[in-house]
Amino acid sequence: MKPVKLLDAAFLHIETPATPMHVGALFVLAPAPGRGDFFPRFRRLVAARLGASEVFTRLAAPLPLSLANPFWVTARSVDLDHHVRLHRLPEPGGRRELEDCVARLHETPLDRSRPLWELHVIEGYEGPGRAIYVKVHHAGLDGHSAQLFLRSFVDETRRGGRQRSSYAPRGAAPDPARLLAAGAAHQLSEFRRLPAHLAGLVRTAASVVRDAAARRDAASPAVPTTPLNVVISGRRSFACVEVGLDEAKAIARAAEATINDVVLAAVSGALRAWLRGRECLPEAPLYAGVPVSVRAPGATEHAIQVAFIAVNLHTHEARPGRRLAAIHLSAAGAKESVATFRMLVPEDSPSIGMPWLIGGLGQLLRLPQVADRIPLPFNVIVSNVPGPPQEFFIAGSRVLTYYPLSIPFHRNALNISAYSYAGRLFFGLTACPDAVPDVEAIADGIAREFEALRRAGPPARRRRKGAA
Repeated sequence: MKPVKLLDAAFLHIETPATPMHVGALFVLAPAPGRGDFFPRFRRLVAARLGASEVFTRLAAPLPLSLANPFWVTARSVDLDHHVRLHRLPEPGGRRELEDCVARLHETPLDRSRPLWELHVIEGYEGPGRAIYVKVHHAGLDGHSAQLFLRSFVDETRRGGRQRSSYAPRGAAPDPARLLAAGAAHQLSEFRRLPAHLAGLVRTAASVVRDAAARRDAASPAVPTTPLNVVISGRRSFACVEVGLDEAKAIARAAEATINDVVLAAVSGALRAWLRGRECLPEAPLYAGVPVSVRAPGATEHAIQVAFIAVNLHTHEARPGRRLAAIHLSAAGAKESVATFRMLVPEDSPSIGMPWLIGGLGQLLRLPQVADRIPLPFNVIVSNVPGPPQEFFIAGSRVLTYYPLSIPFHRNALNISAYSYAGRLFFGLTACPDAVPDVEAIADGIAREFEALRRAGPPARRRRKGAA
């Protein structure tokens, strides 16, 4: 039994039916002839690996009356009939049917009375093919810890490993009195640490205000409102696209930028084209909310350890090469705030009343008259996570794709995530279709932007420097 940390608990408290707080991944599998029926084999594999990751067996136990943040406890049992499920695509079983199936599965919040994960096997993709949709709550899981969870049920070879589960079902539910006592002890410990944190907060607050004022100058106009920035429903749509990782690296090298910059530039161009097509491209540039890891080297804890930065996407710039160069400079400047974030936000703090406060905020944000009065921090969330460089296997089948799914939220109806895997860069676009009825058009736009960036080459100023 251990307390749920501050950021992880926030994802539990702010969850509503319209804004479920889980993330996911879509793996398309290569056929594995002669291996027998896949679903029973996969289910047996998961049963044998339950002890390989705490995510499989932990559940969030709320304190009585939700007085403070919950605790992670080990579940009494894990019902694989609930957690591991089988689906079949309708005809013709193509990419659109697969995306629609995953979008429907992604709409439903996870059951809080059980460990917060599901694995869905989807049969009938392009005839004999199949896919696996992984669904895990974001509480206790960021990009890095998601990779650790992934390793618990995938293998580096087709034959796989022989590891067995060390998980033993328990016979009794968490005792409310014990939970309350543990919660009180944890709160007391955090109150003792609070003065030291407040002292550090005072020391850094003035510099944060100055830095924010310096960044929000004429070159950094206010974040505009677009059709993406509305209150959303619980409906979801999903689209995916992939490009070559070597192609992305070549574009980055030519522009003296990073792969993250290239991802943002491709998203920027796709959104620019989409908004222009709807005749609503604002004059002011859009901003992306970009999660950046603040995890210490070697840290393996299953907890969220990221900071958010706002990066100018320069959507007012028509030329792809110049847009990439400008995004590179904006991203570098925004990353300077990450160290400050680590100083300002503690890993944990007293949380008495926090479930009520954050839960109430989540309910208020669904009201347009409330949400529209809050300054918009960014227009779209864009993340890029390095995944496994080598191919892996699930129950003897080779994994062909690694498409991520993430969380749209009120006033951020589109979330674009990218994972690298086995020489490819896989984009997953998760949206609310009430605001983004054609998310596949943005996915197609990302592929076109990569080609435009490849053709554009380095910015003119660098070509002149090289030619001198």
